[in-house]
Amino acid sequence: MGRPPSNGSPAFRFNLAEVTEMEAVLLQHNTAMPGRHTLEALADKFSDTVERKGKTVVQFKQIWNWFQNKRYALRARGNKAPGKLNVSSMPRPLDPTNPMRNVLPPSAGPKPTHMTGHIMTPSPSVPGVMRSGSDNSYLEFEAKSARDGAWYDVQAFLAHRNLEIGDPEVQVRFAGFEVEEDEWINVKRHVRQRSLPCEASECVAVLAGDLVLCFQEGKDQALYFDAVVLDAQRRRHDVRGCRCRFLVRYSHDQSEQEIVPLRKICRRPETDYRLQQLHSAASDIANNSKPAPDGTAKAPLPQSSASVPIVPPDVKDPSLSAAASGQPGSNAATVPAGSA
Repeated sequence: MGRPPSNGSPAFRFNLAEVTEMEAVLLQHNTAMPGRHTLEALADKFSDTVERKGKTVVQFKQIWNWFQNKRYALRARGNKAPGKLNVSSMPRPLDPTNPMRNVLPPSAGPKPTHMTGHIMTPSPSVPGVMRSGSDNSYLEFEAKSARDGAWYDVQAFLAHRNLEIGDPEVQVRFAGFEVEEDEWINVKRHVRQRSLPCEASECVAVLAGDLVLCFQEGKDQALYFDAVVLDAQRRRHDVRGCRCRFLVRYSHDQSEQEIVPLRKICRRPETDYRLQQLHSAASDIANNSKPAPDGTAKAPLPQSSASVPIVPPDVKDPSLSAAASGQPGSNAATVPAGSA
């Protein structure tokens, strides 16, 4: 389940009883992040069980990471697009090796909102969300912690300050953390709109060269870090969902590469235009395939291929395999099929 730690020891895992209890706690909190005291109580309880006592100490951050990852997964299920993309019916792009590079962002589309004092105001009902004064819409943010270089959801913006030298800063409280974990964050470099968990049908929007937020697991911690997609191995989807694999390099450690499934990737909101283009193309194909009003059949449309190459599970992408095999040890281990 993810990248083993570089020292070769097995990655930390919760057992079934612990997962069941944490799922119940999350349900009691309506999928909101529980308070620190609740997470610390769970860590102490799990550490004191027969299976772990004297062997493994469950840390607060490991509990927090589980809740954070679970909430991301639930968001992905709740933020479903109006319709599923039929990948096999997408029109052929101009460059089949780089499917979406030929699709330009819509120039007339909405511009990203900059978080400045005169545009953004705190939402009175949701303190971790900012409201745009122009269209009264709500935006959610994430911030990069200086303590570990990982990205966390912002629960609230507490204060801001303008320095004589350098960029302005905001004081943030991270979701699930208390006042002692508050940080002053550089607004321009380390605060941004929240990354979006990927639906199974959205793998076509994740391309080589993209900046993504990727869930990196280790023995002692599992955190969300910036990563760059180096390559993608497209596989045919099945009842379990997306089976594609992505080779990524983490930005905080340029030597770390890993092959990850889609469920560990959160894409940036700037890639939404790709899905809009694909949905529009799928809608056009569906409309063209409808029978004519007078009952006469239209001429058959030319067979179109997928917008991304679909590779059967037993066929490997040579470039991806070569890139992965070049890494020492097990740092580029493929996620087992049963863990998705």
